[in-house]
Amino acid sequence: MSQEQFSRAIGIFSVVSSPSRLEILRQLNSADSMSYSELKASTGFRAKKESGKFAYHLRKLLRQGLIQHSRTDKRYRITPLGRLVLNAAREIDERALLHVEQVMIRTTRETMEPFSANRLVQSLIKEAGMSKDAAQKLASEVEHFVMSHEGLYLTTPLVREMASYLLLVNGREEERYRFAKLGISAWDLESAISAGGGLQNALRMAGQRALRERELFSLYPKDVVDAHLDGELNLREVGTTSLAPDHVSVPLKSLGGSLERLLSLALSTRVELSIVVPGGQEPSALRSLLLSAEAALRSYGWPVLLNAVLMDEGLLGAAEGMRGEGGSRVAFTLAFRGSSAAALELASRGLAASAIEGGASAPDLRSFMGMPVDPELPMVSVVGASINLPRLTYETQGDESYFSARLLQAAEKAASALELRLRQLSRISNGHPQLAGAEVLGFVNLVGYAESPPALRLGLGMSRLVESAGARAAIAYDHRSAQRMRRLDADRIPPSELPRSPGWALEGYTSGHYVRGDGSPLQSPPTAYAVVVQSHEVRATSPPAGHRSCPRSASAGRAAR
Repeated sequence: MSQEQFSRAIGIFSVVSSPSRLEILRQLNSADSMSYSELKASTGFRAKKESGKFAYHLRKLLRQGLIQHSRTDKRYRITPLGRLVLNAAREIDERALLHVEQVMIRTTRETMEPFSANRLVQSLIKEAGMSKDAAQKLASEVEHFVMSHEGLYLTTPLVREMASYLLLVNGREEERYRFAKLGISAWDLESAISAGGGLQNALRMAGQRALRERELFSLYPKDVVDAHLDGELNLREVGTTSLAPDHVSVPLKSLGGSLERLLSLALSTRVELSIVVPGGQEPSALRSLLLSAEAALRSYGWPVLLNAVLMDEGLLGAAEGMRGEGGSRVAFTLAFRGSSAAALELASRGLAASAIEGGASAPDLRSFMGMPVDPELPMVSVVGASINLPRLTYETQGDESYFSARLLQAAEKAASALELRLRQLSRISNGHPQLAGAEVLGFVNLVGYAESPPALRLGLGMSRLVESAGARAAIAYDHRSAQRMRRLDADRIPPSELPRSPGWALEGYTSGHYVRGDGSPLQSPPTAYAVVVQSHEVRATSPPAGHRSCPRSASAGRAAR
């Protein structure tokens, strides 16, 4: 660089060292041209006594060739050099901010990732139909705002709102309409319609996206959302958590054999509906009711699992001829003495089956997925969130004291999510007389128990820790949470340190509490049993050598009745 060029650069840097002069450049960059009075007002020089100061800044910019003034229309414009200097100043500012702390954005895909102006550019080109230059200019404005506001809780809807506002004030009404959110963006909605599936698919996609956005960015506390996006916690099926409970259990007699009542309850439940069936019932009538309900739920596309809790061996005829292939939504929990062999036989046909040791006399009667049921009373169960025990183990290096402290912190977040859910569902029995007087139980679920040595050492001490945070602890089956948690952990934990429980047939961590017939803990379930996977499709697996017991879903804590 020559001495002349060096002096020129010093002059330019001296000019843009003033925030007021940078603001003048930003305002002119956002508009084609501005009059003296327009520019003065937009840059905050409103008082008459500030006119001299404003004119001084204009002269500085004019002398360095960063702006120009037209004698024809009396308007000011930014020059190519001014735009170059402005962009350089922004890049320096943004790189400095990024060096201190990376700005993260929360997305509707339930991820948390670094903010990227380039992604916004691509969205503006694709969705709003903007040219590359125009999209880059607008994205640069958004990026500058984001980077210059420390502590901003950044979400994709917020970024879209910023971009939509700038499109509006720049007179790009047509592009703003195409880029605006309608629950989902207009572009995404058009894509859903073009992809086929008809009205039902378009309505489902629009509804799901709007509900997910509501819960992630308007309903749950920010620390809970961030813990979910990070994988420390998991909120199952975001979008419907505030609209329905996870599990409902009713005695068969409360349904009166009505398919309509059964479907009404099933469509008001997110994960599992249990029907507790005492002895003396007609198996063929029960089978007909289950199959009719399953067919209706399949046509609705509603993935709730129907779990029949059979209290008597004579009811096994309800499963006669039923097979689990093709994504069955029916499971059986056998709650009578000597049910192990019967559960194995059902599993050999691909049906989801579990057995409860001790039969109907067991003090903790459970559903297939591990939620409490009662032969006489309706019960509603809500899980605030699932806690990722293997993640806590890795981050605390297995130190039991540190692990306990981190578990308590995670439990407090999960308990706040539970409190919110219970508040939202306080009128759940409305419209369902069979739920009148139902006992409502709230839980925090613990996932990856078998892969966490500190958790195994703590045992029931974990339940006490969770209870000190204001919630009951459960070790219930939740494959979706377990699978998502392990997938997220695989991105941050070295493969050699990523825990896996031997014999566990599914992708993901273990979930649910399983015991051998002698009552001793089993670190992986006997894989002879069919298990529910994504969308409640059912598959059976072959048993590993030496595993002849049946699983029992159990909770680490239950309310006093």
